[in-house]
Amino acid sequence: MKKSRFHFYISGEEQEVLPGSALWELPLSGKGPGRDDVVVSGLVRKDRDITVGDYFSASCRFLSRNGFLILISGLNEVLQKPVLYEHIHQISVFLEKHGAFYHPLKIRVDLTDTQTCFFVLNGAVGNPGLSLIEKEVSLISKLNQSYPKQYLPLVFGLDILRTPKGIIGFFLGEWFQDYKEFHVTAGNGERQIVIWESDGNCRHLPEQSILPVYREAARILTYYYDLETFEQVWPWHHAAGDFVLREAGGQFQVRLITVRGYSPLSEFGVDETEKKNQILPSLLVFFFNLSLRMRLDRMDGTGEAVLLGDGVITATVDGFLDALNEKSKTYEYGDLRRIFISFFNGFSLDQMVRICITILESGEIMNPAENGLIKRSLESHCRIMQEIFKTV
Repeated sequence: MKKSRFHFYISGEEQEVLPGSALWELPLSGKGPGRDDVVVSGLVRKDRDITVGDYFSASCRFLSRNGFLILISGLNEVLQKPVLYEHIHQISVFLEKHGAFYHPLKIRVDLTDTQTCFFVLNGAVGNPGLSLIEKEVSLISKLNQSYPKQYLPLVFGLDILRTPKGIIGFFLGEWFQDYKEFHVTAGNGERQIVIWESDGNCRHLPEQSILPVYREAARILTYYYDLETFEQVWPWHHAAGDFVLREAGGQFQVRLITVRGYSPLSEFGVDETEKKNQILPSLLVFFFNLSLRMRLDRMDGTGEAVLLGDGVITATVDGFLDALNEKSKTYEYGDLRRIFISFFNGFSLDQMVRICITILESGEIMNPAENGLIKRSLESHCRIMQEIFKTV
């Protein structure tokens, strides 16, 4: 297959991006060169002076390496049939957006039998992403193997490439077709939720209509919470676009697209008896953190921090308890939903507020810039949770 079979695009631009064009020479980061050194797989990356064209060329190298081995393994798994090198007709690469860690590319593969398959190629050129990329691939793979239900993308391969400008890390993963990023927005004078469409348009919906999305996000995070080791997906944030949604048949489907960390947030004794006694307290800390974080977003994803409405609290409780029902089938601790509700109802409002303040002040769970926003609504937040748990 010849490299001319690769075609490069920037989302929002109609024309193909060709070598030598203005867009090809555009700096990928929009910034000048830096000197942030980072070591990844024994390679030292020296600067950030990488252009869009450099990035596209590196993606081409990654996808075509070893006879397209990683790409073909992804095609085999997604299509559930053998795909050979000769079956690949064309590969289109779309630069989607620029995140805090990665510059995601959508990869469209057209096969000779007219089938089409999509992937995401996450690439890291800066310190945060290059330091994270190998860890994230390992964590996503681990969770996909450990949990029978899949809410995370499949991952097919990782490689770190040397380039004249330094190193670029890539990993190929499953593309959640038709899933969109969503954020709180000011709307037409009234706060709404905006769904970013792939064609650049925006769809605005009342916050109330999106509550099932927050319920499902809470359920997914609780599903991945390990009741015995206290490990959990952390950090995560709506402002980072960590969750995406798709509307199908009048209902929303939700997926989690990243795992930047998976570990306990609190230290408990290593003795097995002591750990067993800490299952409910650790779950309580997880729930309080979940209930607070689920309400946080930033205007249009990058603006000022905002707190979503009270309805998100109810949605979070429902999603959390839904997951406890599921966990009751896999853990031998009885009816976890009933046990937790009883445990929760043993705390007074003042005790709940103090627990949340401790969580906020731990420094690990909340961004200090968001603490003030949370603290102003903390008592009402806990009061609403208290009322909800009296009736569930």
